[in-house]
Amino acid sequence: MKSGIFCLLLMVIALNYALSCNPDGNNKPVCSQDNLNQPIRNFWDPTCYWLCGKAGEEPICERCMSSTMFDSAQGKCIPYYEWEWTPPCPFTEHN
Repeated sequence: MKSGIFCLLLMVIALNYALSCNPDGNNKPVCSQDNLNQPIRNFWDPTCYWLCGKAGEEPICERCMSSTMFDSAQGKCIPYYEWEWTPPCPFTEHN
C-alpha cells in the first residue's frame, strides 16, 4: 500500500515538472530558499547557467570557463567535446 502511494506521488511530481517546463523559455528561475546555489540549465545558452545567491533576488547567468559548456545531468561545466544537447523538457515533445 505504501509503495503504491509512493509511486503515485512520484508520477504526480514528474507530471508537474513536465507541465511547468517551457522549452521555448530560457529556464530563468525564481530564486527561493529551495534553489539557492544550485546551478540551473539556461535553455538558450549552454555556455552559462543560472545561479541564485539570495531568495527573492534575480539569478545570475554564470559563465562557464572557456571551451566548456554546462551539462545539467552533471550540474557543472564540462569540455565542449564531451557535451551533448539534451531536450530541455524531457517529458514533453515539442514541434
